[in-house]
Amino acid sequence: MKFISLLSIVLSLIFTTTAFAESDAGFPEGWDKWPIHHSGTILGKETSIPSDLPPIVIETMKTYNWINDGKGSAYNVRLNPAQKAGNYEDAPTGVLELVDIKVLLVTEHLIGEPQYGVFTTDGKDISDAHPSLNPSACTTCHTGYGDACIAGICNK
Repeated sequence: MKFISLLSIVLSLIFTTTAFAESDAGFPEGWDKWPIHHSGTILGKETSIPSDLPPIVIETMKTYNWINDGKGSAYNVRLNPAQKAGNYEDAPTGVLELVDIKVLLVTEHLIGEPQYGVFTTDGKDISDAHPSLNPSACTTCHTGYGDACIAGICNK
């Protein structure tokens, strides 16, 4: 009887902890003081995506057009000035700031590998709020566009 109770507790903990996504990257303190590399707009779900955009940009638009009730959002790409392009130290690297909804898509490096996370601008981890915010979704996209994404950082 004790074995069955212990087993059910262990299984409950396993399923509870794997049901929720959690950011792999940490919240980047001071991100709002990082320089803006470039800005743009994630188009809303009712807007046609121009076909002449780079594939990584088209995929980003498709992935995040649901945000802000389908209206999209202005964004800023901010890069940590302490990082050197292509030779990233273990530290926060960059953020895609979704201005209209006050959300950060974060890239951080750890042992040379990119880590991803999603936070509100005040630091709450929301990577479990939607499947496209899960760090595994970030990894899939950031590794699927060859020259557009180098060491986990994507350029347009």
